[in-house]
Amino acid sequence: MILTVTLNPAIDKILILNGFEIHKLHRLDSREMSMTVPGGKGVNIALNLKILGDDTIATGFAGGHEGHLLCDSLRQHGITTSFIFTEGSTRTNTSILDTQHETLTEINDFGQEIPEDDLVFLLESYERLLNRVDMVVLAGSLPKGVIEDVYRQMIVMAQGHGVKVVLHAAPKYIDPLIDYGPFLINPDMRSFHHFMGRPLDGIGAFLQAGREIISYQKDTEFVIFTHRIENVVAVTRKQSYILRPKDLKIVNMLGYADAYLAGFIHAYRQNLTTADVLRYASAAGLTNIEALYKEIRNTGQITANLERIDVEEVS
Repeated sequence: MILTVTLNPAIDKILILNGFEIHKLHRLDSREMSMTVPGGKGVNIALNLKILGDDTIATGFAGGHEGHLLCDSLRQHGITTSFIFTEGSTRTNTSILDTQHETLTEINDFGQEIPEDDLVFLLESYERLLNRVDMVVLAGSLPKGVIEDVYRQMIVMAQGHGVKVVLHAAPKYIDPLIDYGPFLINPDMRSFHHFMGRPLDGIGAFLQAGREIISYQKDTEFVIFTHRIENVVAVTRKQSYILRPKDLKIVNMLGYADAYLAGFIHAYRQNLTTADVLRYASAAGLTNIEALYKEIRNTGQITANLERIDVEEVS
């Protein structure tokens, strides 16, 4: 079983519009839609994992009406929830996807402030949950009131239980944690160009950074850069890879990395070869970005997309 941790989850309000203009009243027509769905990176990964057939527990902080909506929706999808309810309300994020102009505008709330006692409760609950899982995903930003050291504590606790850790967050969270050897590191570099204290630009820089981590951190098995969809870079202990989709048609960038990681985790647990795990992960991400939803809706399309992923081994 897999545990996903989303310390700063959200309710995602997604508007899919055909021509969005500022300073204008916009009324939805039959070609457009509005969706309200659970959000936050770990939550997105949990939803995709369940769709792929993997049993998942979702934990983190929740609050208010939005928090109950979040948990109720996850349970309706068959996901076990173990959120700590706290004061305040779970944040609401708004995304406007303009299909005419092919733009995505995202407005993310900062989230509720977490009292120190609630963090203690969460860590106690987290340690108990580790007895039920073999892999944990730590994903996304931290809410106000939560010390940045919390991810370090969670990594150490998981490793003490023999549980593999997948870490997917902004570089400012990952940089101090590299020395603790998460099983998989996936920096969220959509809005950042620095990682490991330096700017990274281009395939060569990503390969070098990944190899540096692998070379001095014996517990890290994968370093994967997914923010450039046309060239996903994956560094492993034995080999480095560049994965390229053929005939890429981007419809929607919401949740691409989350779908990729869910695909990776699902395939990894099937004991496939490394190249096939990475191919499946890229096919899952491709399935996501070529549809209008932020989670995978058609698992059969992943299989169809496998042949569209070129896997290049690089030395």
